[in-house]
Amino acid sequence: MRFTLLLFILYQILKRAAKKKRVYKNYIGTRQPVRIMIKTADGKRGRLFVFDQGKISSRGGSKHAYDAAIVWSDAKTAFKVMLSMSDEASFLAAAEGKMKLDGMVFFAQWFNDGVKLAI
Repeated sequence: MRFTLLLFILYQILKRAAKKKRVYKNYIGTRQPVRIMIKTADGKRGRLFVFDQGKISSRGGSKHAYDAAIVWSDAKTAFKVMLSMSDEASFLAAAEGKMKLDGMVFFAQWFNDGVKLAI
């Protein structure tokens, strides 16, 4: 539940940043539709983030098509690592097999870099 709420709050932060933060707006403004999924490996929790020429939309659930996905082993790990906002914690989670990327890794990195601009 906390992970699902965190993903929704992240969507609200990104949506607001797209309207209020010029640097973030410029960063996402050039992208044709890019779909980023953040979900758990079991598929029980997730959220799709869609970026289309500066506009952001989002859908709950993990069954949507995507260009890139950040897949967490479980919601507890995802919540802990994402809330820390630490590159080191993300790297360790990946090294331990608790986080993996699926699809076009470039878009996942683009998303993560954008989140740093938005926050």
